[in-house]
Amino acid sequence: MSPPGAGLSNDSRMMHEGFAFSAAAADGRLEQGWMAATSREAAAEQLARKGLLAVRLTAARGDGAQRHAADHAELALVLRMLSDLLGAGLPAARALAAMEGLAPDRWRAALPGVTQSVREGQSLARALADAPLAIPPMVTGILQAGERGGGLAAALGHAAEICEDHAATRAAIRSALAYPTVLGISGSAAVGLLVAVVLPKFAAILGELGQSLPPATRFVLDVATVTRTAAIPGALVVLLAIVIWRVVTSRPDGLRQWHALLLRLPVVGPIRHASATARVCVALSALLESGVPIAPALAHAGAAADDRELSARLASVRQDVEHGERLSGALQKRKAFTDVARQLIQAGESAGTVPSLLRHAARIERDRTVRHTRAAVALVEPVLILTFGAIVAIVAGALLQALYSVRP
Repeated sequence: MSPPGAGLSNDSRMMHEGFAFSAAAADGRLEQGWMAATSREAAAEQLARKGLLAVRLTAARGDGAQRHAADHAELALVLRMLSDLLGAGLPAARALAAMEGLAPDRWRAALPGVTQSVREGQSLARALADAPLAIPPMVTGILQAGERGGGLAAALGHAAEICEDHAATRAAIRSALAYPTVLGISGSAAVGLLVAVVLPKFAAILGELGQSLPPATRFVLDVATVTRTAAIPGALVVLLAIVIWRVVTSRPDGLRQWHALLLRLPVVGPIRHASATARVCVALSALLESGVPIAPALAHAGAAADDRELSARLASVRQDVEHGERLSGALQKRKAFTDVARQLIQAGESAGTVPSLLRHAARIERDRTVRHTRAAVALVEPVLILTFGAIVAIVAGALLQALYSVRP
Protein backbone atom coordinates (compact mmCIF):
# COMPACT_ATOMS: atom_id res chain seq x y z
CA MET A 1 0.00 0.00 0.00
CA SER A 2 1.42 3.37 -0.94
CA PRO A 3 2.05 5.84 1.86
CA PRO A 4 -0.26 8.76 2.29
CA GLY A 5 0.40 11.42 -0.22
CA ALA A 6 2.63 9.20 -2.36
CA GLY A 7 0.50 9.79 -5.40
CA LEU A 8 -0.08 13.43 -4.70
CA SER A 9 2.10 14.72 -7.50
CA ASN A 10 0.43 12.53 -10.10
CA ASP A 11 -3.00 13.78 -9.11
CA SER A 12 -2.03 17.43 -9.30
CA ARG A 13 -3.25 17.50 -12.89
CA MET A 14 -6.75 18.05 -11.60
CA MET A 15 -5.96 21.35 -9.94
CA HIS A 16 -6.34 23.33 -13.18
CA GLU A 17 -8.03 21.72 -16.14
CA GLY A 18 -6.64 24.29 -18.51
CA PHE A 19 -6.26 27.91 -19.51
CA ALA A 20 -8.01 30.29 -21.87
CA PHE A 21 -5.30 32.18 -23.72
CA SER A 22 -4.61 35.14 -25.96
CA ALA A 23 -1.27 34.85 -27.75
CA ALA A 24 0.60 36.85 -30.38
CA ALA A 25 1.99 35.07 -33.45
CA ALA A 26 5.20 36.04 -35.24
CA ASP A 27 3.24 37.80 -38.01
CA GLY A 28 1.33 39.93 -35.50
CA ARG A 29 -1.87 37.90 -35.45
CA LEU A 30 -3.62 37.52 -32.09
CA GLU A 31 -4.82 33.97 -31.49
CA GLN A 32 -7.30 33.01 -28.78
CA GLY A 33 -8.43 29.66 -27.49
CA TRP A 34 -8.24 27.12 -24.70
CA MET A 35 -5.52 24.57 -23.91
CA ALA A 36 -5.04 21.85 -21.32
CA ALA A 37 -2.18 22.61 -18.91
CA THR A 38 -1.32 21.90 -15.29
CA SER A 39 -0.06 25.43 -14.57
CA ARG A 40 0.21 28.91 -16.04
CA GLU A 41 3.92 28.35 -16.71
CA ALA A 42 3.27 25.06 -18.52
CA ALA A 43 0.64 26.75 -20.70
CA ALA A 44 3.07 29.56 -21.61
CA GLU A 45 5.76 27.01 -22.49
CA GLN A 46 3.35 25.09 -24.74
CA LEU A 47 2.47 28.29 -26.56
CA ALA A 48 6.16 29.20 -26.92
CA ARG A 49 6.87 25.81 -28.56
CA LYS A 50 4.19 26.69 -31.13
CA GLY A 51 5.85 30.03 -31.84
CA LEU A 52 3.26 32.03 -29.89
CA LEU A 53 3.88 34.64 -27.20
CA ALA A 54 1.38 34.46 -24.34
CA VAL A 55 -0.37 37.78 -23.77
CA ARG A 56 -3.10 36.60 -21.37
CA LEU A 57 -3.64 33.31 -19.56
CA THR A 58 -6.77 32.71 -17.47
CA ALA A 59 -7.67 29.51 -15.63
CA ALA A 60 -10.73 28.09 -17.38
CA ARG A 61 -12.77 24.94 -17.63
CA GLY A 62 -12.43 22.70 -20.64
CA ASP A 63 -15.93 23.64 -21.72
CA GLY A 64 -14.81 27.26 -22.02
CA ALA A 65 -16.37 28.58 -18.83
CA GLN A 66 -13.97 30.85 -17.04
CA ARG A 67 -13.04 29.86 -13.49
CA HIS A 68 -12.95 32.78 -11.10
CA ALA A 69 -10.51 32.54 -8.22
CA ALA A 70 -12.19 31.68 -4.93
CA ASP A 71 -12.02 34.41 -2.31
CA HIS A 72 -9.80 33.18 0.53
CA ALA A 73 -12.14 34.39 3.28
CA GLU A 74 -15.16 32.69 1.67
CA LEU A 75 -13.15 29.55 0.96
CA ALA A 76 -12.02 29.44 4.60
CA LEU A 77 -15.65 29.67 5.74
CA VAL A 78 -16.74 26.85 3.42
CA LEU A 79 -13.85 24.60 4.44
CA ARG A 80 -14.40 25.31 8.14
CA MET A 81 -18.10 24.44 7.92
CA LEU A 82 -17.30 21.25 6.00
CA SER A 83 -14.71 20.31 8.61
CA ASP A 84 -17.23 20.78 11.43
CA LEU A 85 -19.97 18.81 9.63
CA LEU A 86 -17.67 15.91 8.74
CA GLY A 87 -16.29 15.95 12.28
CA ALA A 88 -19.86 15.56 13.54
CA GLY A 89 -20.18 12.35 11.54
CA LEU A 90 -22.03 13.48 8.40
CA PRO A 91 -20.99 11.92 5.07
CA ALA A 92 -19.42 14.33 2.60
CA ALA A 93 -22.44 14.43 0.26
CA ARG A 94 -24.88 15.22 3.08
CA ALA A 95 -22.54 17.83 4.52
CA LEU A 96 -22.30 19.55 1.14
CA ALA A 97 -26.08 19.44 0.69
CA ALA A 98 -26.59 20.95 4.14
CA MET A 99 -24.24 23.80 3.28
CA GLU A 100 -26.00 24.89 0.09
CA GLY A 101 -28.23 27.32 1.98
CA LEU A 102 -25.48 28.53 4.34
CA ALA A 103 -22.57 29.16 2.01
CA PRO A 104 -21.62 32.58 0.58
CA ASP A 105 -23.46 33.68 -2.55
CA ARG A 106 -20.77 32.72 -5.08
CA TRP A 107 -20.55 29.24 -3.54
CA ARG A 108 -24.27 28.58 -3.65
CA ALA A 109 -24.12 28.22 -7.41
CA ALA A 110 -21.08 25.94 -7.23
CA LEU A 111 -22.03 23.62 -4.37
CA PRO A 112 -24.83 21.68 -6.12
CA GLY A 113 -22.40 20.51 -8.79
CA VAL A 114 -19.82 19.58 -6.16
CA THR A 115 -22.47 17.66 -4.20
CA GLN A 116 -23.56 15.77 -7.31
CA SER A 117 -19.97 14.85 -8.18
CA VAL A 118 -19.41 13.44 -4.68
CA ARG A 119 -22.64 11.42 -4.89
CA GLU A 120 -21.42 9.98 -8.18
CA GLY A 121 -18.30 8.66 -6.46
CA GLN A 122 -15.72 11.39 -6.95
CA SER A 123 -13.51 12.38 -4.05
CA LEU A 124 -14.18 15.70 -2.35
CA ALA A 125 -10.81 17.05 -3.48
CA ARG A 126 -11.54 16.15 -7.09
CA ALA A 127 -15.06 17.60 -6.94
CA LEU A 128 -13.78 20.89 -5.50
CA ALA A 129 -11.01 21.05 -8.11
CA ASP A 130 -13.65 20.69 -10.85
CA ALA A 131 -15.87 23.40 -9.34
CA PRO A 132 -16.48 26.66 -11.25
CA LEU A 133 -14.42 28.49 -8.60
CA ALA A 134 -10.67 27.93 -8.87
CA ILE A 135 -9.32 26.40 -5.64
CA PRO A 136 -5.63 26.95 -4.73
CA PRO A 137 -3.52 23.85 -5.48
CA MET A 138 -2.22 23.59 -1.92
CA VAL A 139 -5.80 23.27 -0.62
CA THR A 140 -6.74 20.40 -2.92
CA GLY A 141 -3.35 18.80 -2.18
CA ILE A 142 -4.08 18.84 1.57
CA LEU A 143 -7.54 17.36 0.97
CA GLN A 144 -6.11 14.58 -1.20
CA ALA A 145 -3.68 13.65 1.57
CA GLY A 146 -6.46 13.74 4.15
CA GLU A 147 -8.64 11.44 2.05
CA ARG A 148 -5.81 8.95 1.66
CA GLY A 149 -4.95 9.04 5.35
CA GLY A 150 -8.53 8.86 6.61
CA GLY A 151 -8.43 12.30 8.22
CA LEU A 152 -10.47 14.43 5.82
CA ALA A 153 -12.12 16.50 8.57
CA ALA A 154 -8.74 17.42 10.04
CA ALA A 155 -7.35 18.16 6.57
CA LEU A 156 -10.29 20.49 5.90
CA GLY A 157 -9.50 22.26 9.18
CA HIS A 158 -5.84 22.68 8.17
CA ALA A 159 -6.83 24.04 4.76
CA ALA A 160 -9.32 26.43 6.36
CA GLU A 161 -6.61 27.73 8.69
CA ILE A 162 -4.33 28.43 5.72
CA CYS A 163 -7.06 30.41 3.96
CA GLU A 164 -7.96 32.26 7.16
CA ASP A 165 -4.34 33.28 7.71
CA HIS A 166 -3.99 34.40 4.12
CA ALA A 167 -7.22 36.42 4.24
CA ALA A 168 -6.27 38.02 7.58
CA THR A 169 -2.84 39.06 6.30
CA ARG A 170 -4.26 40.56 3.11
CA ALA A 171 -6.95 42.41 5.08
CA ALA A 172 -4.35 43.87 7.45
CA ILE A 173 -2.14 45.03 4.56
CA ARG A 174 -5.09 46.55 2.70
CA SER A 175 -6.17 48.36 5.84
CA ALA A 176 -2.69 49.80 6.28
CA LEU A 177 -2.57 50.96 2.66
CA ALA A 178 -6.08 52.47 2.58
CA TYR A 179 -5.25 55.90 4.03
CA PRO A 180 -2.13 56.63 1.94
CA THR A 181 -3.99 55.47 -1.17
CA VAL A 182 -6.88 57.86 -0.52
CA LEU A 183 -4.41 60.61 0.35
CA GLY A 184 -2.44 60.05 -2.86
CA ILE A 185 -5.54 60.05 -5.05
CA SER A 186 -7.08 63.14 -3.44
CA GLY A 187 -3.77 65.01 -3.45
CA SER A 188 -3.16 64.19 -7.10
CA ALA A 189 -6.69 65.30 -7.97
CA ALA A 190 -6.19 68.63 -6.15
CA VAL A 191 -2.87 69.31 -7.88
CA GLY A 192 -4.37 68.30 -11.23
CA LEU A 193 -7.26 70.72 -10.72
CA LEU A 194 -4.83 73.53 -9.97
CA VAL A 195 -2.68 72.79 -13.01
CA ALA A 196 -5.46 72.10 -15.50
CA VAL A 197 -8.14 74.61 -14.47
CA VAL A 198 -7.13 77.24 -11.92
CA LEU A 199 -3.72 78.29 -13.23
CA PRO A 200 -4.74 78.61 -16.93
CA LYS A 201 -7.70 80.84 -16.00
CA PHE A 202 -5.55 82.90 -13.67
CA ALA A 203 -2.91 83.35 -16.39
CA ALA A 204 -5.59 84.51 -18.83
CA ILE A 205 -6.91 87.09 -16.36
CA LEU A 206 -3.45 88.50 -15.68
CA GLY A 207 -2.75 88.62 -19.39
CA GLU A 208 -5.89 90.71 -19.98
CA LEU A 209 -4.80 93.14 -17.28
CA GLY A 210 -1.44 93.60 -18.96
CA GLN A 211 0.44 93.30 -15.68
CA SER A 212 3.99 92.02 -15.44
CA LEU A 213 4.16 88.83 -13.40
CA PRO A 214 6.44 88.30 -10.40
CA PRO A 215 9.23 85.71 -10.99
CA ALA A 216 7.61 83.15 -8.65
CA THR A 217 4.26 83.40 -10.43
CA ARG A 218 5.90 83.17 -13.85
CA PHE A 219 7.80 80.06 -12.74
CA VAL A 220 4.63 78.35 -11.46
CA LEU A 221 2.73 79.15 -14.65
CA ASP A 222 5.59 77.87 -16.81
CA VAL A 223 5.73 74.63 -14.84
CA ALA A 224 1.95 74.23 -15.18
CA THR A 225 2.18 74.76 -18.95
CA VAL A 226 4.96 72.19 -19.30
CA THR A 227 2.98 69.74 -17.14
CA ARG A 228 -0.16 70.09 -19.26
CA THR A 229 1.85 69.72 -22.47
CA ALA A 230 3.63 66.59 -21.22
CA ALA A 231 0.53 64.99 -19.70
CA ILE A 232 -0.64 63.08 -22.79
CA PRO A 233 2.85 61.91 -23.92
CA GLY A 234 3.60 60.94 -20.33
CA ALA A 235 0.38 58.94 -20.08
CA LEU A 236 1.23 57.15 -23.34
CA VAL A 237 4.69 56.31 -22.05
CA VAL A 238 3.20 54.90 -18.84
CA LEU A 239 0.65 52.89 -20.82
CA LEU A 240 3.39 51.51 -23.08
CA ALA A 241 5.47 50.58 -20.04
CA ILE A 242 2.50 48.72 -18.55
CA VAL A 243 1.91 46.81 -21.79
CA ILE A 244 5.59 45.84 -21.99
CA TRP A 245 5.52 44.77 -18.35
CA ARG A 246 2.43 42.63 -18.93
CA VAL A 247 4.01 40.95 -21.97
CA VAL A 248 7.29 40.29 -20.16
CA THR A 249 5.67 38.95 -16.99
CA SER A 250 3.33 36.69 -19.00
CA ARG A 251 6.39 34.57 -19.80
CA PRO A 252 7.72 32.22 -17.08
CA ASP A 253 11.29 33.53 -17.24
CA GLY A 254 10.12 37.14 -17.33
CA LEU A 255 7.84 36.66 -14.35
CA ARG A 256 10.63 35.03 -12.39
CA GLN A 257 12.99 37.92 -13.19
CA TRP A 258 10.36 40.42 -12.08
CA HIS A 259 9.80 38.59 -8.80
CA ALA A 260 13.55 38.34 -8.26
CA LEU A 261 13.81 42.10 -8.77
CA LEU A 262 11.07 42.72 -6.21
CA LEU A 263 12.90 40.55 -3.68
CA ARG A 264 16.03 42.67 -4.09
CA LEU A 265 14.28 45.98 -3.44
CA PRO A 266 15.15 47.54 -0.05
CA VAL A 267 11.69 47.81 1.54
CA VAL A 268 9.48 45.68 -0.68
CA GLY A 269 11.88 42.71 -0.77
CA PRO A 270 11.92 41.85 2.97
CA ILE A 271 8.16 42.29 3.24
CA ARG A 272 7.54 40.08 0.21
CA HIS A 273 9.99 37.43 1.45
CA ALA A 274 8.44 37.33 4.92
CA SER A 275 4.90 37.13 3.52
CA ALA A 276 5.78 34.28 1.14
CA THR A 277 7.64 32.44 3.90
CA ALA A 278 4.58 32.65 6.16
CA ARG A 279 2.29 31.23 3.46
CA VAL A 280 4.64 28.39 2.56
CA CYS A 281 5.30 27.51 6.21
CA VAL A 282 1.64 27.16 7.11
CA ALA A 283 0.93 25.17 3.93
CA LEU A 284 3.93 22.90 4.48
CA SER A 285 2.94 22.33 8.09
CA ALA A 286 -0.60 21.35 7.11
CA LEU A 287 0.63 18.99 4.40
CA LEU A 288 3.09 17.28 6.74
CA GLU A 289 0.45 16.91 9.46
CA SER A 290 -1.86 15.36 6.85
CA GLY A 291 0.73 12.67 6.14
CA VAL A 292 2.26 13.98 2.92
CA PRO A 293 5.97 13.12 2.56
CA ILE A 294 8.37 16.04 2.63
CA ALA A 295 9.26 16.06 -1.10
CA PRO A 296 5.71 16.26 -2.54
CA ALA A 297 4.75 18.54 0.35
CA LEU A 298 7.44 20.99 -0.74
CA ALA A 299 6.13 20.84 -4.32
CA HIS A 300 2.59 21.75 -3.27
CA ALA A 301 3.59 24.25 -0.58
CA GLY A 302 5.77 26.05 -3.11
CA ALA A 303 2.64 27.12 -4.96
CA ALA A 304 1.58 29.04 -1.85
CA ALA A 305 4.58 31.38 -2.20
CA ASP A 306 2.86 33.24 -5.05
CA ASP A 307 6.37 34.19 -6.15
CA ARG A 308 8.03 32.60 -9.16
CA GLU A 309 11.56 33.15 -7.86
CA LEU A 310 10.87 31.68 -4.43
CA SER A 311 8.95 28.78 -6.00
CA ALA A 312 12.02 28.00 -8.10
CA ARG A 313 14.21 28.11 -5.01
CA LEU A 314 11.82 25.74 -3.22
CA ALA A 315 11.95 23.39 -6.22
CA SER A 316 15.73 23.31 -5.78
CA VAL A 317 15.24 22.69 -2.05
CA ARG A 318 13.01 19.74 -2.92
CA GLN A 319 15.72 18.26 -5.14
CA ASP A 320 18.29 18.71 -2.39
CA VAL A 321 16.02 16.98 0.13
CA GLU A 322 15.40 14.09 -2.28
CA HIS A 323 19.18 13.66 -2.48
CA GLY A 324 19.39 13.31 1.30
CA GLU A 325 20.11 16.84 2.47
CA ARG A 326 18.41 18.19 5.59
CA LEU A 327 15.56 20.61 5.00
CA SER A 328 17.13 23.42 7.04
CA GLY A 329 20.45 23.04 5.21
CA ALA A 330 18.79 23.11 1.80
CA LEU A 331 16.75 26.17 2.77
CA GLN A 332 19.88 27.97 3.91
CA LYS A 333 21.76 27.12 0.72
CA ARG A 334 18.91 28.23 -1.57
CA LYS A 335 17.83 31.21 0.59
CA ALA A 336 14.22 30.16 0.15
CA PHE A 337 13.05 31.12 3.67
CA THR A 338 13.89 33.94 6.03
CA ASP A 339 16.62 33.29 8.59
CA VAL A 340 14.16 33.12 11.49
CA ALA A 341 12.00 30.50 9.78
CA ARG A 342 15.04 28.44 8.80
CA GLN A 343 16.41 28.48 12.35
CA LEU A 344 13.07 27.33 13.75
CA ILE A 345 12.94 24.50 11.20
CA GLN A 346 16.46 23.49 12.20
CA ALA A 347 15.34 23.35 15.83
CA GLY A 348 12.30 21.32 14.80
CA GLU A 349 14.48 18.80 12.99
CA SER A 350 16.49 18.26 16.16
CA ALA A 351 13.39 17.89 18.34
CA GLY A 352 11.20 16.07 15.81
CA THR A 353 8.60 18.86 15.84
CA VAL A 354 8.97 20.37 12.38
CA PRO A 355 5.22 20.84 11.66
CA SER A 356 4.52 22.71 14.90
CA LEU A 357 7.57 24.94 14.52
CA LEU A 358 6.59 25.63 10.92
CA ARG A 359 3.31 27.01 12.23
CA HIS A 360 5.21 29.10 14.77
CA ALA A 361 7.46 30.42 12.01
CA ALA A 362 4.40 31.27 9.92
CA ARG A 363 2.94 33.34 12.77
CA ILE A 364 6.21 35.20 13.29
CA GLU A 365 6.64 35.99 9.59
CA ARG A 366 2.99 36.96 9.17
CA ASP A 367 3.26 39.40 12.09
CA ARG A 368 6.51 40.73 10.64
CA THR A 369 4.84 41.29 7.27
CA VAL A 370 2.05 43.36 8.79
CA ARG A 371 4.41 45.23 11.11
CA HIS A 372 6.85 46.17 8.36
CA THR A 373 4.03 47.15 6.02
CA ARG A 374 2.58 49.47 8.63
CA ALA A 375 6.03 50.91 9.36
CA ALA A 376 6.59 51.61 5.65
CA VAL A 377 3.16 53.20 5.35
CA ALA A 378 3.87 55.32 8.42
CA LEU A 379 6.85 56.77 6.53
CA VAL A 380 4.93 57.27 3.29
CA GLU A 381 2.03 59.18 4.84
CA PRO A 382 4.00 62.24 6.05
CA VAL A 383 5.96 62.31 2.80
CA LEU A 384 2.71 62.49 0.81
CA ILE A 385 1.27 65.14 3.12
CA LEU A 386 4.41 67.27 2.93
CA THR A 387 4.72 66.85 -0.85
CA PHE A 388 1.15 67.80 -1.73
CA GLY A 389 1.08 70.48 0.95
CA ALA A 390 4.26 72.04 -0.43
CA ILE A 391 2.89 72.03 -3.99
CA VAL A 392 -0.36 73.68 -2.95
CA ALA A 393 1.50 76.20 -0.77
CA ILE A 394 3.88 77.17 -3.58
CA VAL A 395 1.01 77.60 -6.06
CA ALA A 396 -1.09 79.57 -3.59
CA GLY A 397 1.85 81.78 -2.65
CA ALA A 398 2.66 82.52 -6.27
CA LEU A 399 -0.95 83.43 -7.01
CA LEU A 400 -1.24 85.68 -3.98
CA GLN A 401 2.01 87.40 -4.88
CA ALA A 402 0.66 88.12 -8.34
CA LEU A 403 -2.62 89.46 -6.92
CA TYR A 404 -0.83 91.82 -4.56
CA SER A 405 1.37 93.08 -7.40
CA VAL A 406 -1.60 94.10 -9.56
CA ARG A 407 -1.85 97.87 -10.02
CA PRO A 408 -5.13 99.56 -11.04
